[in-house]
Amino acid sequence: MMLCSVFVFICITPLAWGAPYKALPKADRGRDALPLMYQGPIRTAVLFKQEQARPAPQHQAPVEVHFRESPREEPIPKKDGGDSGDSVMPSPDAIMNIVKATDFASHKHHYQRRKDPEGTPYIEHPVAVAHILTQLGKVSNPVVIMAALLHDTVEDTDTTFEEIEREFGPKVKSVVAELTDNKHMTKDERKRWQILHAAESTHEAKLVKLADKLHNLRDIERCLPINWTEERKTQYFNWARDVVAGLRGTNGPIEAELDAMFVKYCTATQKPDYWKTVV
Repeated sequence: MMLCSVFVFICITPLAWGAPYKALPKADRGRDALPLMYQGPIRTAVLFKQEQARPAPQHQAPVEVHFRESPREEPIPKKDGGDSGDSVMPSPDAIMNIVKATDFASHKHHYQRRKDPEGTPYIEHPVAVAHILTQLGKVSNPVVIMAALLHDTVEDTDTTFEEIEREFGPKVKSVVAELTDNKHMTKDERKRWQILHAAESTHEAKLVKLADKLHNLRDIERCLPINWTEERKTQYFNWARDVVAGLRGTNGPIEAELDAMFVKYCTATQKPDYWKTVV
């Protein structure tokens, strides 16, 4: 009797609840079309049969992962050949010292102005020299950059070499010393001395001298300093060309920019002792 009741329940219940199921097309009849109470057992049976029919897994070779080596930072080649160390990557401490040198120079040159009619703040000159070195010359050696920022501090302010060494170290102080004119000489003697001894400078000092000359020439091209004549401008360009002759082979891009200036403004011949007119 109990078995009959169960049988009747199983048979009649789908007929009562399964009208939608009968109405479905044959292609749509499946587990999801059955009443909810039958979906679970049928799902289990179907998954079991699918698992039995699945082919045995094939042996797969392990996947080889190849890691590409990170590109190494190579030094920037010099135009004239050779490895000068100009492209040394600054350390975090060196970057902090470069910022410190900029601040130091700005305080030392605070009240000074350039000789142009606009009275440009003097600090723009050492910053521009450092900018030429890094952007045009591709120089990243922190000693050279700091020396560029500080190159006029001892010569034109109350700064001492001892102060430079204490704040920035002996290497920077040594380069700044090379870039500082001897105040015991007259101005025309200093100009003559620069021509005669340019080639004796260290590589670091030569870099700063090239960038210093280029910025000064650009400024003079932009506007003449107060009380300058065109003749004095020409003689200054001639003098700069003779100084640069002793600095050749230091930095190709900066030298190329200087050569373009010399072609525009220098003369083939010049007066004896002409450097006396550029002081």
